Amino acid sequence: MLHEISNLDEARHSPHVARKRQTRIRRILRTTLEIVSRDGREALTLKRVAECEGLTTAALYRYFASKDALVAELQRALISALADLTRERVEQAERFAVAEGLEETDRSLLAVVVSGFVFEEFSRAAQVEFGILSSDLSSPEHSLSDQEAGRVFDTAWEALSDLAARLHLGEESGALRTGISSERAVALWAGLQGIVQTRKLSRGAPDRINLTRVAKELTSALLVGWGGDEAVVKRMVELTDERGFAALHESSMQILERQNA
Repeated sequence: MLHEISNLDEARHSPHVARKRQTRIRRILRTTLEIVSRDGREALTLKRVAECEGLTTAALYRYFASKDALVAELQRALISALADLTRERVEQAERFAVAEGLEETDRSLLAVVVSGFVFEEFSRAAQVEFGILSSDLSSPEHSLSDQEAGRVFDTAWEALSDLAARLHLGEESGALRTGISSERAVALWAGLQGIVQTRKLSRGAPDRINLTRVAKELTSALLVGWGGDEAVVKRMVELTDERGFAALHESSMQILERQNA
């Protein structure tokens, strides 16, 4: 699913001009990601982005009214890219599972396992980008305006709704007990988010804290707690690892570029 730039100005332009604006905005987002990846979020200013893009700061304001708006749009693009990547990996796993003749109950659990593992893999393989997309969702501090934070939340909720739909399929297939799938999706996301946020702690004791293993155990424990068969959940975890369904083969920049192609 292509991430569409949310900008009310688009409605005032012809389709051709709107497409050109979308292209320019995506270039600005790419430049913003490069700056933050190289020098940190603190180094990001509209003046610096404008200079890198060959624009005046005043011209950049025609695309983004503030630094908040720019950061929020980058977060939304990264969340959308991660959601698209997750859908691709779930579909890949589903095709394999169907070809192997797995039962619907097993396939529904596999989809949730893959979803959780892609999230953890992205947080580990693209730590800067993951920090950008998750910073204002996980921090109690309000670094974005209410308006921009609301737009980021709406995009994140769409991604969580995908996970909720997969959990609901698990309930419908009989793999899980009936429950409130949206709340289960939030529980799984919040648990994984909490785990990956401790990565700084684990850097000091990598032989004592294996966050990837912890994330897998959490995903398994939740699925079993929601009624999943423990042996089946274990097989789906092993299958995801063996087949590399959650492995990242592209950089986050490539993922973002492919999404915006």
